[in-house]
This record gives sequence, C-alpha cells and structure tokens, in this order.
Amino acid sequence: MPPDVLLSDGRPRNWTARIRCGDGDHTLELTHREVVAERLLRASRKHSFDPDADVDWDAPQDPDVFYFPPQLTSIYETPLWDGLTHRQRVELTKREMCSIASFGIWSEMLLMQSLVMHAYRHRYDSDHVAYALTEIADECRHSKMFGRMVRACGLRTHRPRALEFHFAKLFGAVYDPMPMFAGTLIVEEFTDAFQRLTFPDEDVQPMIRQVTRIHVVEEARHIRYAREELKRLVAEIPPVRRRMVAYGMAQATRLMAAQLVHPSCYTAVGLDPELARRVAARSPHRRATMAWSFRKCTAFLDEVGFLDGRARDVWVRAGLLEL
Repeated sequence: MPPDVLLSDGRPRNWTARIRCGDGDHTLELTHREVVAERLLRASRKHSFDPDADVDWDAPQDPDVFYFPPQLTSIYETPLWDGLTHRQRVELTKREMCSIASFGIWSEMLLMQSLVMHAYRHRYDSDHVAYALTEIADECRHSKMFGRMVRACGLRTHRPRALEFHFAKLFGAVYDPMPMFAGTLIVEEFTDAFQRLTFPDEDVQPMIRQVTRIHVVEEARHIRYAREELKRLVAEIPPVRRRMVAYGMAQATRLMAAQLVHPSCYTAVGLDPELARRVAARSPHRRATMAWSFRKCTAFLDEVGFLDGRARDVWVRAGLLEL
C-alpha cells in the first residue's frame, strides 16, 4: 500500500467493507475517523457563524411576505389552503416554520447529550473528539438561534407531546451510537432540504433567510460526520442488529413526521386542527414533499442497509420514500 494512503501509525486512511442486505451485498467506502474529523475541523474554522452578529434580528417583517416557500406548507394544494386569505397563508408559514424550529431545538438537545457521551468514550486528544465538541458548540448556537427566531416572530416554542418528551429522557441514560447517528441524519437531512429552498428565495422574510443559510452551511459538516460514523458502525455489526435499529428508526421517523406541525398553527388561522392534520396526511402534495425532503437521507440509508426488510415498508406506508 503506498505510504500516502497510510496514517502515521500505519493504519489505512481509506478502505472498503461489504455488508449483507436483502437485495445483495453493498460495498461501503470508509475513511478513517481522524481523517474525516481533521477535514471537518478545518472547514469549521473557515465557515462558522455567530447568529447574534450575523442575523439582522431587527429586520422588519412584512405581513404579506412568507416565512418559507408556500409549497412547503402542510396543507398546500388542498381545499383548506384554497380557503385561506393571503395573510392567513403567511401566518401559517410563520407558525409552521417556528413549529419546525421548536422540534429542531428539542432534537438538537438530544443530539448534544448523545455527542457528549460519544466523546466521553473516545480519546480526548483526538480530532474525532475535537470535532464532536465543535459540533456540540455549533448545535448550542443553533438552538439559541432558533429560540431567538421564534421570539422575533412573536411566538413561543413548543415541546413535543408528553409521551415523546418523557421517552426521550432515556437517551440521556443509554448510550447507543447507531440510532444516535441515524437519527441525526434523518432530522438534519429533512431540515436541510426545507432550508435549501428557503434561504435563496427572495420572496421569504430576510431574517428567516439569514437563519436558514447559517444552518445549512454548518449542518453540512454535521451530516458528513454522522454519515461517516454510521458507515463505520454498520460495517462492524451483524445484519440482524442493523435491521432491528433500522426498523426502530423507521417507526420513530414516521411519528416525527406527524408531529412537526403543532396543532396551534392551524388554530391560529381559524382551522380545526384535527381536520387540518387529516387533510395534510392525505394530501398527495404533502406526501410528495415529505418524500422529496428525505430523498438524500433515504438514498444514503439504502446504501448502508437501513432500508432493508421491514424498515422499507414503514417508510413507504408513511409516504416518506420516493418510489
């Protein structure tokens, strides 16, 4: 093996592994975690933000300007949407954006405590741990940024339902890196898709565009870190263990997708929340939008065997997988 593909201690920088899936063996291209972390640390030094200084929190909010592209709204292209006035539609985009931000804060708190446990189990002077700590710092800023964005919109954040809120406390007591990194990807790839449409859209509120741009730039590193670590974990475990985790994550994603929009979003624009939720769940446009938002994530999950067996059926039935 040529010396330029070896680390200083003789370990390979890159290698391949094969995993067994229902549709045949998959080959994974793996990179040593120190190599990945060094690249991510270098990118972090060049492309990090301070939301307190880099977002114009005092920018005026035009009551006729959307808070994200309207086609991302849960009831877009339904009779309920058609019955709303323009300003009601704007209000709904504001509230749905803030509802997703609330979910983002909650999920980032879960990620931060899991990353602390992950870093605790690795060599403290490694680049891998240094990047984990860097990502924790990023997520702290993101959570503060989302909270400030919600307040700037004149709203309050929401916790998830009591069941999910209390069940998630278990993550603070149990360390399992595989669902942690898989869950990180699922949440971050979904929000990334929505935000990549939002920040370049000149018909969206300027403050929201600034917030989503910061999140997209910094989350790209988090996604890379999680992808590389998940590939390494998958390569080391038996197929049955991988399928069990994949099925659990598929069910968790199905529940997550149904809880992104808080019922108060619909109430605020004069809609019955239960009716609106049913309409959104049956909407072909909404199902297509959700499947589109997960497309990068599901392509990667398929590569690492997380759409193998019963897990794929859950994604399909939930309308979260492009066919």
